[in-house]
Amino acid sequence: MANILIIEDDPKFIRLVEKILTDHHVIGAPTALVGLDLAEDQPVDLVLLDMDLPDLDGKVVATTLRQRSGMNDVPIVAVTAQSDSIARRLALAFGCDGFIPKPIDTREFPEQVAAYLK
Repeated sequence: MANILIIEDDPKFIRLVEKILTDHHVIGAPTALVGLDLAEDQPVDLVLLDMDLPDLDGKVVATTLRQRSGMNDVPIVAVTAQSDSIARRLALAFGCDGFIPKPIDTREFPEQVAAYLK
């Protein structure tokens, strides 16, 4: 069972991810600042990061997480409605390891997440 931190301002989306990823412990953070605190306070195996957060831009969050000790090997995956190629390249440039566009395909999502946990 992996610890998956989802930094997402939409509580409905956090609940959806919790329902889909029942084989894992999903930790929901409603803001970037809460997510950054949670990533520091507990072990995390994967971060699912919304790039459009109200308090900090997702690119800033990804960069901040990458600068922390112990987070270099933790995959960060952008999960966002910004699905164009520019958004994808920016997410990767700022430290994300992957990109999953919203709306997610609930049938494919567990396998997409599992690929980053290997």
